[in-house]
Amino acid sequence: MTEPRATDGGVNAADRDDEIVDGDAATHLEALVASAVAPAVPTTAGEGLPIELVGQHLRLSGTVFIGFHRRLSDFVNNHEGLIQIRDVTVLRRNGDPTKVTSPSFWVSPEEVTLIGQATDVDERETGGSEFMRKRSFDLIVVTPGHTLTGEVHLNPEALLAAFIESPSPTWIPMTDVRTRSLADRRVISRYGFALVNRRHIVAATELQPGMVRGRGVL
Repeated sequence: MTEPRATDGGVNAADRDDEIVDGDAATHLEALVASAVAPAVPTTAGEGLPIELVGQHLRLSGTVFIGFHRRLSDFVNNHEGLIQIRDVTVLRRNGDPTKVTSPSFWVSPEEVTLIGQATDVDERETGGSEFMRKRSFDLIVVTPGHTLTGEVHLNPEALLAAFIESPSPTWIPMTDVRTRSLADRRVISRYGFALVNRRHIVAATELQPGMVRGRGVL
């Protein structure tokens, strides 16, 4: 005899399973929440940088504290081990917030594809004469979970091919980044500034003349 499926709050467990989207960890995590959860209370009054972390199957927003580092890129490229993210909200694949929140998450940067800032580019990343002297290149990047376009900024004497082939820096700073999910092409996100994990790059090429950024590419 088949035993009846367990229910939770009048919702049949089988029905909840039907709502879970394969390839999106947010729906699996949210299925663990039995009732409404109050938003996480900020853990500190200290200033941090609001960011989004995007992986192939997980997306979340929160705040990172970069300590003595002047820039987010310096912090991430010199950090070893897991990164602590504060005041975290797990997001759905399309960026909508879920009921899953936490005062802190520890995340493996090796499994993260992109660390983005949806707001305007941080002046600490782009300010100063050194940044202004750099040349910008429009780049198309394919990762296991996304395609994206954005600008990389190199020293005037640098070659784009050599930069792409190089193993460093591990996290590539890019501006005006647009991403499209390979699991759901309707999911498009934009970031004023983002760090792209070089280890997740499957293919990359410079945007060629005649190719239009945005809808024509992504």
